[in-house]
Amino acid sequence: MSLAKKRQQLIDSLPLMSEIIRGSLLREYHKNCPCHPKGRYGPYWRLSVNQGGKTRMRQLRDDHLPQVRQALKNYRRWWETCLRIIEINTEIMISKEA
Repeated sequence: MSLAKKRQQLIDSLPLMSEIIRGSLLREYHKNCPCHPKGRYGPYWRLSVNQGGKTRMRQLRDDHLPQVRQALKNYRRWWETCLRIIEINTEIMISKEA
């Protein structure tokens, strides 16, 4: 298979941009609470996202967690695929110069 066809297959396999989130999931507890028998509440899930050079934390509801996890996984897949496309582009450019 030619490099151009491999590249096109990779491009076609990219997840939709509307289904991608870049960030990290954090699991947190409220600790040292005197009214709770174990001294903590939780866990709470937060999404940590860097926007404009600032880290923003957003608390997630439990029902949003699967969708956010999938969007984070889609980002990793998107990034790895883009790196592979760049490698193929480099190979194509070098072979044209030769």
